[in-house]
Amino acid sequence: MTTGSHSFEDRQDCPDSGEILFEQYCEQLGLKYHHVGFDSKLDPVSYFWKVHPSIRSLPDYLVEKDGELIWCHVKGTANLKIHDIAEYINFERNWKHDCSFYVVFCFKGESPIFRTIEHLKQLLVGQKVKQWHDGVQYITVNL
Repeated sequence: MTTGSHSFEDRQDCPDSGEILFEQYCEQLGLKYHHVGFDSKLDPVSYFWKVHPSIRSLPDYLVEKDGELIWCHVKGTANLKIHDIAEYINFERNWKHDCSFYVVFCFKGESPIFRTIEHLKQLLVGQKVKQWHDGVQYITVNL
């Protein structure tokens, strides 16, 4: 599992293992998936921090399964930024429409862990808020 302790610059120099694992999972199951939003590794946007947080936090994938559409925000770590959690709740409330929405935790050697926003909110109760050196606050989810 990624610990989330690496610097932003270090994380940009390595592949997004969570997304790679998620795509492999979908391919193994024969699921059609569509990458949504921006690719911070292969096609980074200069000054991306200037983009509204709701746009920056769009789910990574839209998956087709059995006539259903499923939004998936993929994480390669159990650390969730506080402001991202707020954006996940906002997305579910305002944009998921008739689709399902999951935050999917993908770690090497494990099956993906799918969590709804309601389930995530339950898992966050009582967890300690931590802070990285740049001031960004996060919670480690006990999956």
